[in-house]
Amino acid sequence: MKRESIWRALAAMAATQLAAAAMAQTPPPKPLMLHDDPALALTNISHPGRPAPEGTAPPNPNMHSIEGRWWTSEFKPLLGPAPGVPPPLKPAAMAKLEQSVRNKNKGIPEADASTQCFPHGTPRVMESPYPLEIVETPGQVTILMETQHNIRRIYLQDHHNKMGESFLGDSIGHWEGDTLVVDTIGMNTRTFIDDEGSTHSNKQHVVERFRKIDGGSKLEVTNTIEDPDTLEHPYSYKTVYYWRPDMRTQEYVCEENNRNTVINGITTAK
Repeated sequence: MKRESIWRALAAMAATQLAAAAMAQTPPPKPLMLHDDPALALTNISHPGRPAPEGTAPPNPNMHSIEGRWWTSEFKPLLGPAPGVPPPLKPAAMAKLEQSVRNKNKGIPEADASTQCFPHGTPRVMESPYPLEIVETPGQVTILMETQHNIRRIYLQDHHNKMGESFLGDSIGHWEGDTLVVDTIGMNTRTFIDDEGSTHSNKQHVVERFRKIDGGSKLEVTNTIEDPDTLEHPYSYKTVYYWRPDMRTQEYVCEENNRNTVINGITTAK
């Protein structure tokens, strides 16, 4: 038995060494690209949020309430149906996205609403790598964003037929069991779907399904986007936020010392 134990230990050691050698020979992952073209390399996905630290107040067990402070677990500059996959854009819109990515990689990123301190637009604003706070009051859910102090007001009633177009659109919501379904229309064309530059028209329609998971320690949002003018077909993606009652949203004054000052349609950010 002693000899068998020695042989098992040697075999395990050899397997470990082989695995380590294989890992050492594995090339580093390539940057995400729209196509096999270095000029179309996408901004890397980052993970700004972290789970709440030990000792933090536990999440609210009421699954019919999403109130509280949350922080996205993943910042996705491109909001397609999967990581590194662009939205199903029609040819003209895809060409605009590719041009935006090329200019970014040349060091001459194009200006957009956010670089000029305007609201980021929907759904892009929900992907910002900053904390947010959700407040529930009778007939309304309000999302207070740290990023540029954007505020989303979700009314638990019908769309307001007299509202014109705006950056964040007209959002209404209703509960389906433990899921808050948010329907947004009426967005202007001055924003992008995402940070990379996926465009949309004023016919864009966004549906978000907010649902607590993992006992309320996470908030899962399933987004569905449709736009008959710029998309070949509707598509969906998910975002997960961590429960972070320890966080406090900070002051964000974009207009002061704006690092993205626009000159001739190009932002000076590098």
